[in-house]
Formats: sequence, C-alpha cells, structure tokens
Amino acid sequence: MVALDLIRTAKKLATGGIGRPLQSDLRRSISTAYYALFHCIARAYADALIGTNFQTRDDLAWKQAYRSITHTQISRCCNRPEIMRKFSREIRQFGVVFSELQILREEADYDLSEIYFRSEVLKDIQRAERVIKEFKKSKIHDRKAFVTYATTKYRR
Repeated sequence: MVALDLIRTAKKLATGGIGRPLQSDLRRSISTAYYALFHCIARAYADALIGTNFQTRDDLAWKQAYRSITHTQISRCCNRPEIMRKFSREIRQFGVVFSELQILREEADYDLSEIYFRSEVLKDIQRAERVIKEFKKSKIHDRKAFVTYATTKYRR
C-alpha cells in the first residue's frame, strides 16, 4: 500500500458523486485516511529493517516485517510522552494525528449514531496527508527510531 494513494482514495470517497455524500462514503473515507497513516509506518518499518532495494532485499522477509506490526503497538508508542518527546516535531505530530484518527476510525466503523460532514472529514484527510508528507521528509534516523519504538515492546 502506498500511503498517499490511500489519501487520494479517501478524498474520492468524501467528494465523489453528486450532492451530499453518503454517510457510508464519509465513514470509509475516515477509515482510509487512518489506514494511510498505518501503512506509512508499516512501510517505513519494513524498509528500515529489510531495506528498500527491490533487487537485493528478501521480499518475503520484507512482507513479514510489514505485516508484523499492530495498531495497538503503534498506538501505545504514540501515546507515551516519554517516548514521543525524543523525536522531531514532524514525528511527534504524526503520532498525534495517528492517535486522533485511530479514535475517529473506530467511531466511524462502530458508532452508527455519529453523523459525518464532508467538510470535517476533508479536514481530517488533509491533516493525515500533511503529517505523512512531513514524516517522509523527516530525518531517516528519526524515522527508524520511531518505527522501532512503534513496533516493539517498550522496555526501560
């Protein structure tokens, strides 16, 4: 998965069609924006651990690394100030938006009483897009350290 491709899909869901978007499209749009963040971390972790060179890396090992992370692990990391304060503003902001969108995704998927508005959903998508782009521009050693904390059990 390519994170920014998922962002494009989220935008299409939120803006497609004539008239008011369906609630189901807005809900899926929120979920897709969250998964863009999740897949951004998964790719960064697999790339850091196995490598980015398609010619020389072990594709099965890369896939295993990519699939090994969990939403809970990442969330725990993003919600631990003693970990997050170690990182640059870009990484910290990514963690904040990840945590906030994870909650919104769970509400969108499971709280059927919630009503969504296109304007609010588009703001959330834009926030996700911004932090993904900033994450990718951050220093490689920060990204590697962050995905290590986000994918492993924290020990002091």
